[in-house]
Amino acid sequence: MLAALWWTLFTVCGIWGQALVPGVDFFAPGMAISLRWQRPAVTVILAIVWMAIQEGAGGLAFGYGILWYFTLFSLLTLGRWLLDPDSFQFQALIGLALGAAHFLLLYLMAVLELRAFPLNRVLLECLLQTALYPALWYTASNLFPERLKRDEEPA
Repeated sequence: MLAALWWTLFTVCGIWGQALVPGVDFFAPGMAISLRWQRPAVTVILAIVWMAIQEGAGGLAFGYGILWYFTLFSLLTLGRWLLDPDSFQFQALIGLALGAAHFLLLYLMAVLELRAFPLNRVLLECLLQTALYPALWYTASNLFPERLKRDEEPA
């Protein structure tokens, strides 16, 4: 019950954040937290919900959200092998990678849809994503209830 309440509140806050700062994914830190502390099924369900929100609210053709969350999942999974997922440095690197991924994915979608690519706006969004992701992760990680954290199971 506590987990459902926490993730619902997190999602509502993420929707609110994305309405205030368009172009920045406020759900991304949640995926990092869920991958670290929750069962894989919970992460899959959350990712599907967040992808549906991103795809439904966005102005791009279907597919950006899937590519975005696949990129995020890949970065978090591969990065955990090299660095401590609870370190701020790791999350700052993820933020930097997400800023670059945002630029590349938006450029890809603009080319595929034959749309204009507003470089200045996209660069601002990338900088905001890079700067806000670690801060959002840190805040959400510290607010995440200790009772919901499960120890990693041995491989």
